Amino acid sequence: MKNLGTWSRSNGKNKKHEAFQTRFVLANQHDADGNMTCFKARLVAQGINQVPGRDFDETWAPVPNAATTRSLFAVAAATGWEVHHVDVNTAFFNAKMDEEMYIKLPDGVDPKGLVEICRLNLALYGTKQAGWLLGMKLDKELMEMGAVGSKVDQCLYKWCHSVHGRFFILVYVDELIVAGEKLDGVEAFQRFASAKFEVRDMGEVMDFAGMKVMRNQTAKTLTLSNPGHTDKLLKAFVMDKATPNKTSMASGVKLTKKRAGLLPDGNRYTELVSSLLYLSTTTRPDIAFSAGVLSRFMSCPEEDHLRTAKGGLALPAREK
Repeated sequence: MKNLGTWSRSNGKNKKHEAFQTRFVLANQHDADGNMTCFKARLVAQGINQVPGRDFDETWAPVPNAATTRSLFAVAAATGWEVHHVDVNTAFFNAKMDEEMYIKLPDGVDPKGLVEICRLNLALYGTKQAGWLLGMKLDKELMEMGAVGSKVDQCLYKWCHSVHGRFFILVYVDELIVAGEKLDGVEAFQRFASAKFEVRDMGEVMDFAGMKVMRNQTAKTLTLSNPGHTDKLLKAFVMDKATPNKTSMASGVKLTKKRAGLLPDGNRYTELVSSLLYLSTTTRPDIAFSAGVLSRFMSCPEEDHLRTAKGGLALPAREK
């Protein structure tokens, strides 16, 4: 962070606003199966104290629509395109901070102990606009390369190269999916990206945005699943030993608001149904109907609703 010039020394005079506290956040990173892949330590600012209009304006981050992701994978599978995964290291530090902000470094960051308040020069984890600044930086570099942004989804870019042919780039915050007709084209993009950012080539896509990607080149199929998230849900609702269902909702079930058998305050019905809705829009469209029906009762859930929702969760258990 110091080598990148993330902050600069300040004596604290003539600054407009109070400095924001920072702290180190330690986390374990997991793959789509829920297996731990690495340890991460990040310096994070207390963005919760930022004031809209003064410290930030935009908070949008480049996250593609689920339908865009599925469509790109479907086209790549059907046409036999190469699909590779590229990760941008220390991504937010590639974007310059757009507002005058100051931070207080935690103890031990500056060994000399001389500087307590620093001016923030680059986007930092925790600041509200960090994702948006990174998105604008990636957009600028991709446009200069010759890529054209999609009018339907701002996270999808198309690049037609005279030598390497046509391929697409899908941006998900600091991760990129590169799908092209030729492997040479994919490698050419990776060389371009490495000249602009510090990137890590993760090879053929195996997991993306929390989804596990399984591809069969011979059959021209690509399957998306979410076993890690599903397993976490099953354990959270004490259903990891449950027998998987064949359907998300039994035939003939009609849920109504009876105003009887209401769940007590603090129930987790909303959490469960929200998780089912997420799965239905990413990897399990077969539970979309039941998740939609169950979402009608979030304001006053009853025991019958919760029982049916757990039955809907037992269907994704089959993908474990």
